[in-house]
Amino acid sequence: MKRTITTLLLLIGCSNIISGQNLLLPDDITYQCIDYQINSGKLTLQFALQQPYTVSEIFNKKNVDSTHTYFYNYWQRYYGVKNTSIGFHLHNGMEQAEGWGYQYRGDFNFFYHNEHLALVNRTTVDSRYKNDPLYAGDLSESDHWLYGRVNDAYMNIGFGDFNFFIGRSSRNWGPIQSYGLLISENPYTYDQVYFSYTHNRLKFSWIFAPLENLHGIEYKPEDSVYVDWGTSNKYINGHRLDIRLSDNFQIGLTEMAIYGGADRRFELSYANPMTFYYGVQRNDRKGMSGLWLLDVFYKPVSKMTLYGQFLIDDIVVNNDPGVDDRARYPDRLGMVTSLRSGDWLIDGLNLNVTYSRIWNRTYQSLRSWENYHYRGLGLGYPIAGCEEFKLKIGYWGFFPFYIENEFISGRYGDVTLKDIFPIIHEDFPLPPVRDIQVNIFSLYYLWRPGTRFHLRASYFSDLSHYLARYYESEFTLNVGFDWFINTSWDY
Repeated sequence: MKRTITTLLLLIGCSNIISGQNLLLPDDITYQCIDYQINSGKLTLQFALQQPYTVSEIFNKKNVDSTHTYFYNYWQRYYGVKNTSIGFHLHNGMEQAEGWGYQYRGDFNFFYHNEHLALVNRTTVDSRYKNDPLYAGDLSESDHWLYGRVNDAYMNIGFGDFNFFIGRSSRNWGPIQSYGLLISENPYTYDQVYFSYTHNRLKFSWIFAPLENLHGIEYKPEDSVYVDWGTSNKYINGHRLDIRLSDNFQIGLTEMAIYGGADRRFELSYANPMTFYYGVQRNDRKGMSGLWLLDVFYKPVSKMTLYGQFLIDDIVVNNDPGVDDRARYPDRLGMVTSLRSGDWLIDGLNLNVTYSRIWNRTYQSLRSWENYHYRGLGLGYPIAGCEEFKLKIGYWGFFPFYIENEFISGRYGDVTLKDIFPIIHEDFPLPPVRDIQVNIFSLYYLWRPGTRFHLRASYFSDLSHYLARYYESEFTLNVGFDWFINTSWDY
């Protein structure tokens, strides 16, 4: 009772953090807790299928328990109890692979927030960048510690039902703690403009982002030739409608366009939030690759959650009499289904069973600037041509300890997101097929809001798995702690 009263006083007295536009920045353990609270029925979100959530969405709730209290205090300290703060967040550990080594990540943070505005800069130096073949940055001076990246830098403005965001930060459209099929946390952050309007049971969202310049290659199937266009631009535009039919049933409808080319500029036609991109492409002859997505969130009972994502990149339809196009050309599709439960068998137990299938040539196009990736990292699902089964089990019953184990078994074809679409039928997954198993065990001790300890043991049967790009050994053990300090003041 005393703890409950204390927490309620904190929620009332420290309104800075929950009344402003602060986002819950990527933090795996926080989002694991939110996933558990959704699955167990302790937390009901107005719109569950878009992340990042705001701090006010999660912590302005009558949901007081020890885990909720810990993470409320964590984010209160992280952003600072006053409206302006600077801080340093150290993630570090000793890692045993082929020998012991030291791994670290340091975040240098600046935050300003009030009721309607948040200004954020989080600049990161991470030793893992040196081992990442797809790192979105400069490593030419990495031997002299001169490497790092501004991972989060944005202005977020909210007035009533309107939200406007400009800058860079991770975003995910789909099930929490899963890769969304169109927008996910898989790639490095990229600059974007995002707008949303929320009213009652509807949320309308719009996003635009200029992506990397790249070498433009176009395949002309009628002549079986490749055309070199040189340096080419690349953009994405998307709009989405989330519909909250009830507290337990939500759907999301998304249309995304990716376009570009040599000397091609931003297209106002695709920036129009109320148009249909496919109609613009056909009627105005403005080239793009379109993708369409259906999201489903459903809680049949309070302690169970069902998620579904169904992606259409292209479905082949037989339009001409006597011509069987479906026998000649492949569909490009994707799907993710997930069954989750919280407190179902044991209080504190969070269970997640997920099946994913991404067709061979999903996310690919005849033109390299229309392939759906950012610097080689998928904007949605990390790879194509794969089939995966995932089982994740987490347990909060020993809090402040948290235990988690994730097992993945999958089949992966010989496909990359940079491949040009060959327009032929192929076996699924595309041979040679790799059967890969992954197991990641994690133990956390959440000692204080500013200090955590962890132990993580990771096993990959094949280091070509997309989660293993930082790793140099099939088995890796990491023991370390996270710690942050900051100071805040009113300005």
